[in-house]
Amino acid sequence: MPSERGAQSVCRRLAMAGRRMSGRRGTSKAVLGLVVGGAAGRVLYVRQGEAFAPSLRPAGSQQVADLGPDAAVAASLSLRGASATDAAGSQGSARHPTSAALVCCGVLGAGTVLAHAATRRRPRITVAAAGTTGSAVSGQDDDSTRAQRASVRRATATATETQLVTDVNPLDGPDGTYQVGIDFGGWLQSAQEEVEAKNLRVEGKLPAWLRGSLVHAGPAKFEFGDDEFVDWVDGQAMLYRVRFLGEGKCEYRNQWLDTSNHRAHRTAGRIAVRETCSRPTLPNPLDRFMYMFEPPNNENGNLHISKFAGGKRCCSMSVGSSLLEFTLTDMKTLGKVNFNDELCEGGPLIFHAEPHVDPVTGEWFTCAIQLVVDLDNFGLKPEYVVYSIEPTAPQEPGAELARRLITRIETEHPSPVHTIALTQKYIVMIQIPYPLNWDGMLNAEKKWLLTGEYEGNLNDYNTWEPHRPTLIRLIDRVTGEQVAPFEADPFFFFHVINAFEEEDVVTLDVVCYNEPPVGFPLRQAKSGDVEDWRGGGGEVRRFKMNVATGELTCTGWPDNCFDEPKVNPKVDGVRHRYSFGVIDDNGMLRLTKQDHETHEVVKWSDQDVSRELPWQPVFVPEPYNEREDAGVLLSFVRDQPTGNTFCVVVNTETMKECARIHFPEGHHIPLHGHGTWMQGDL
Repeated sequence: MPSERGAQSVCRRLAMAGRRMSGRRGTSKAVLGLVVGGAAGRVLYVRQGEAFAPSLRPAGSQQVADLGPDAAVAASLSLRGASATDAAGSQGSARHPTSAALVCCGVLGAGTVLAHAATRRRPRITVAAAGTTGSAVSGQDDDSTRAQRASVRRATATATETQLVTDVNPLDGPDGTYQVGIDFGGWLQSAQEEVEAKNLRVEGKLPAWLRGSLVHAGPAKFEFGDDEFVDWVDGQAMLYRVRFLGEGKCEYRNQWLDTSNHRAHRTAGRIAVRETCSRPTLPNPLDRFMYMFEPPNNENGNLHISKFAGGKRCCSMSVGSSLLEFTLTDMKTLGKVNFNDELCEGGPLIFHAEPHVDPVTGEWFTCAIQLVVDLDNFGLKPEYVVYSIEPTAPQEPGAELARRLITRIETEHPSPVHTIALTQKYIVMIQIPYPLNWDGMLNAEKKWLLTGEYEGNLNDYNTWEPHRPTLIRLIDRVTGEQVAPFEADPFFFFHVINAFEEEDVVTLDVVCYNEPPVGFPLRQAKSGDVEDWRGGGGEVRRFKMNVATGELTCTGWPDNCFDEPKVNPKVDGVRHRYSFGVIDDNGMLRLTKQDHETHEVVKWSDQDVSRELPWQPVFVPEPYNEREDAGVLLSFVRDQPTGNTFCVVVNTETMKECARIHFPEGHHIPLHGHGTWMQGDL
């Protein structure tokens, strides 16, 4: 057990830091945070914002806690005109105005102290004794209990309320750089269970109009037996659904996407079939040689969720996966979407772009790469295939349907297209100078054939060629005719923000990188060796293309460090002002609102950046409200110290938190892919 002098030293240093931070932000300097525990009773005193153990009590100090044995009490207090004794005299909950605060969090009996930079706190004060049990709340808390429920997230012997850190200040960290960091080792652990939970605990107030389902997909199983996949994208697909029922009630369910790939791995107890970046474990070289002639299953839709056939059918897909259909009501996997059309004759489609659904017509668009047999040259000829699923397609789940082929584009340098954009007339497709690296793929296959080890990942499958331009293609949505491609300086991208046309000018907002971000094999990422990783690290650029003159101009938004963008679907394909996503803020991800006219960036104001990690937000527009920023942002948020996850609901006009929906305690959700909102009582 640490000494009282050691505990007092920690409290003193943290309180001094809190006063410095409070003074710099021009807010209250009366700050107190303490945690007390141990086999013997503890008495703590305070003077001028500093906490002291009994043996070091200075003259003029006031007693703030006298706790009996077996207690571990966390008191976090922010004062403005209130005395410390008044606030600490009750082991209950009260409210005080928000001000800058430093909370010294720890359990002295366990020798644990948590400390973070002082910032603005939420307006609540809590003293909670360990050994007491927080009652589980089904449904939505009313306003009178919200502060108390929020402050006691886990009432256990070692879990206490911690300081809310809402700002990342580069001056606060070592060597002038504050790096909170992302716990990839924890985030990339496999999911262990399927859960169905009703009456989730809702903290805050959900909008009355919010009814429907938030659905995500993501890689969630990364090993079978002693085998581990090479890349995150190979993880077996899990579906996640949060259902908003109205009246503050929510349900949650996660379920494995039931694919032939997953069944084969699970039955064999090892990697049994080919994945995008992994190969099966086959000790016999002859078996490996024969396996190279087997066609891939292409069943692992772990990145993109979308609706098609007029919004009546659901599918999940990925980089190297076929479209896999599932039913939303029971999350049942139906298998590959049953296509019967001319595209089936040309071989499998690979590297699908994230689908883009026209918010007005419901038509579903994407593009992919198809390797067409070239009999003249005895080889394979790569082509982009741009196609759609019309809203009039059969709506019965599992029914056969035909795709509408919009165009084929021959290219000697095919590169994956992650997202596309739609305007009222055009499909906007960006071809970056990052072509498929056939030599790299063949070398990886050769090593696997000879040794049984496969080391290819997505970065090995492509080669960055900055001497080539980036091509921006405008494709007529109806006829497939193309405008002559616009050539831009080389850039890499994942996500288009939006595109729109005004007279002869098409405007395109894209999150750009000067070169491909560093890719990390799964094992390396789990080890935490990912210093160069940036989840929200791109730069917003605006391209203007005059289809009459062929002129292209580009303006930038330097130091924006933004990605995973979303816009209100009501402005999808027309002029927009705002976008929403995540920003890399000195090593921590923040939910943000971007104003493309003023370049103002507004962050989710209630995020605790010392622990709360948001990802892949989804914008939900408020019905019957034409204001562009009317709605909410939904995001799964990982609490890094506990590994728990909640869904935050953020008002997109103010970027203030409306509510958070807590998933079952201890339920792990790994780093996941894109999601979508499905409106209504589905």
